[in-house]
Amino acid sequence: MLLAGYAQEIITPPVGVGLAGYFNRRPNTGMYDDLMVKVVVMELDGRRFGFMLFDLCYVFSALYEAIRPRIEAEFGPELYAGLIISATHTHTGPDFKKPPFDERTGYALNQTADAAIRALRRAVMNLQPAELAAGEVFNNPYGFVRRYRMKDGSIVTNPGWRNPDIDGPESNFDRTVSVAALRQGGRIAALMCNIANHGDTIGGDLVSADWHGQMALAIQHALGERIPVLVFDDASGNINHFDFNQQINQTSIREARRIGRGYAAIVLDLLDRLEPVSASQVFINNTEVDLPHRKITPEELAEARRRLATLPDSGRDGDFESQALARGEPAALRYFAQRTVDCHDQSRPSHRCRLTAIELGTDLVFATLPGEPFNGIGAAVRAASPGRHTFIIELAQSVSGYIPMPECFRNGGYEVQPAVDSAAPETADLLIAAAIANLGRRG
Repeated sequence: MLLAGYAQEIITPPVGVGLAGYFNRRPNTGMYDDLMVKVVVMELDGRRFGFMLFDLCYVFSALYEAIRPRIEAEFGPELYAGLIISATHTHTGPDFKKPPFDERTGYALNQTADAAIRALRRAVMNLQPAELAAGEVFNNPYGFVRRYRMKDGSIVTNPGWRNPDIDGPESNFDRTVSVAALRQGGRIAALMCNIANHGDTIGGDLVSADWHGQMALAIQHALGERIPVLVFDDASGNINHFDFNQQINQTSIREARRIGRGYAAIVLDLLDRLEPVSASQVFINNTEVDLPHRKITPEELAEARRRLATLPDSGRDGDFESQALARGEPAALRYFAQRTVDCHDQSRPSHRCRLTAIELGTDLVFATLPGEPFNGIGAAVRAASPGRHTFIIELAQSVSGYIPMPECFRNGGYEVQPAVDSAAPETADLLIAAAIANLGRRG
């Protein structure tokens, strides 16, 4: 018999804590809506597994270090091994990247870890009989490949609205929207959704769970219950919400509401068409993969040093993100030149990442990917999955950066710019092979 329990807790940081996701420092000045940590725990044949999802840009190393020993001490290493820990990738959540932290940021980290343990504890206490149903639809009208082939043959990330030099997107992407519903006592008790799209529709300095939070609010309003709605990011390293055919403001809380409510409508329409999941057995597989890091050529290093020596150090005002590179702003060119030098001087040869696959028979599969993999990586894993319904969960189990497809390195663009411990061109193929090999094992 399948048992399930769920819980959610607020993790909104206090005013003054910096927000993650951009290159400039952004102390927050308030909030649009609360951030949450959401937990679903299941038990089948005495084996517990589940999900812990944070409204954060990443699950930072400091947060993993804060929660792992507490989870293993209170619930055992077996639950930690079967717990998929991930983030929604909101760019308006707290930044826990670089300790030591100031007093407010340290408080925010501690309260986030405490809330996660409380939610996990309550979810375990709430375990009771449940049924699962799942389904998907190939319909993601709010996501776009953000890397564009220009008429001169170059690739530019976020090239600007109605740019006449755009030829077309670099690639297509997997538009699958997946939904799994937990039912208890004849009602939907929790929803898990899987969508490919960046969590960066708002900008500015106010805290928000972005479109993921707005989607959850819209679903809760429609169902009339404040059930947990977990929105897992599918592989979205090259996907965002910008439609460059439009000439509208696509960075605002209003845009987060529009997209969140649009995705909510798609999910709500699918609920009556979900198929029962035969939860008769569960297989949980973990593996580790060494992801190689970028090597800087002598020519790249010389050009980076030339830019640092010749470009004016003028700085810039306002949010500093990838569009500044597309516009060729001197501050952006200097910033990425310094990253190239740092990549050469500071990068390790590789770093190790953990991959987890949870398989409920051949009906429902959850497979994790670290960092921000390009959508083609997730699509390849989904295509090879033994499950009828497969969730691809990025930003999970380990810390990593962008993982582009191999051909993207010669094409250029923002995501392939070097940084300390950034991915090498062969990383995507190694990750795909490791993630696929981690599926379908019945040992």
